[in-house]
Amino acid sequence: QRIYKKAGQEAQTYKPAVYSVCKAGLLGLTKFLAAYYMDTAIRVNLLTPSGVWNKHDTEFAGNYSARTILGRMSAKEEYHGAIIFLVSDASSYMTGANLVIDGGWTAL
Repeated sequence: QRIYKKAGQEAQTYKPAVYSVCKAGLLGLTKFLAAYYMDTAIRVNLLTPSGVWNKHDTEFAGNYSARTILGRMSAKEEYHGAIIFLVSDASSYMTGANLVIDGGWTAL
């Protein structure tokens, strides 16, 4: 069995603190559950997407895109491969991990 969750990797200073706390909590929960299920066939991983395009206004999209190495927001379809990887046997040696797909946002 496989469990994956998604959450943000970077600190959010422009939203209420509860948003950042909840997202950071998902990473802790992922690691806890991976350890909790260590004697089973269950693997638990986290997928952290960032900047998924959803008809945002031009100013927001431009500002966001300028903060990524790839210079754009992602399309939701760009996460399909990662999800398939996480739920397949290709990730059989992966548990308690956070797979960040953010167009280079956290590298800058």
